[in-house]
Amino acid sequence: MAAALQQAWGLWRGPALRSRAALRPLGLLAPPCRELAGPGPGPGEAALEDNPFYGKYRHKIQELRRSSPDVFESRMEKRDEVKKQPVGYSKQVEFIRCMDEKAEALGTKTSKGRFTKDKTLDSILHVEMVKEKSAEEITQIWNQYFSAKDTVYAVIPAEKFDLLWKRAQKCPSFLYALPRKEGYEFFVGQWSGTELHFTSLINIQTQGETAPSHLVLYHYPELQKEKGIVLMTAEMDSKFLVVHEAQCLANQVQLFYATDRSETYKLVEIFNHRPNEFKYMSVIAELEQSGLGRGLRPSQDSDKS
Repeated sequence: MAAALQQAWGLWRGPALRSRAALRPLGLLAPPCRELAGPGPGPGEAALEDNPFYGKYRHKIQELRRSSPDVFESRMEKRDEVKKQPVGYSKQVEFIRCMDEKAEALGTKTSKGRFTKDKTLDSILHVEMVKEKSAEEITQIWNQYFSAKDTVYAVIPAEKFDLLWKRAQKCPSFLYALPRKEGYEFFVGQWSGTELHFTSLINIQTQGETAPSHLVLYHYPELQKEKGIVLMTAEMDSKFLVVHEAQCLANQVQLFYATDRSETYKLVEIFNHRPNEFKYMSVIAELEQSGLGRGLRPSQDSDKS
């Protein structure tokens, strides 16, 4: 399931389902500076002499000290700073810890059945801190952070989101089909700004406009122009949906809104502008042809057993 979204979005990294493994640093490590020496007590060259490799590099160290004393001092200061960092220090882990602390401070963490109001990117990620990062580094930070959580997330290439967003403004709602053991359950997806709210069709039929959302996809285009990526994450009501079901609905957004196949997007246009012509079986046909959601329905063999 995650692989389907990974292939389609292009910049998708890592599984959408929660990983039980501990967070691992992915390329943003800040290891101890060994340009001059390894560990040793106190500042200055005297402390370096305790290092077993000092004799090997003594000539180069003394030459640097004579020719470029400013460079020598700056490297010594950098070494002292690094020594104060704990073993395994990672800038990426620091970002993730900052994101968790920010979420707790702003009260954006949700409980079952509740959604965050005005969930901004800055409530999750320190935007100013990552502006100096590359798109690849931000992607690693985003995916590592959410890989430990029960949610759906993605990093969407800017050009894909451009297409999706233009179409969402013209056609702000659509009917999605979620495979069940017997048949399909239908959900209506409604765009509200860059948020996409999903509600089961039966709830809309019974409760009308007061029907609550079961899933919300949050899209953040703040880094789109500068970094070429749009960050996405989600919240869901776990009383109605589990993560792999929410993933199936998220996959369908890209299937119908970001497709290059005109026949597929035409279904979205018909639903919004010619509803009398809309046939829900066409949605099911597209879904089955794509293979999305195939793993949600138990096989016939498992039913017989």
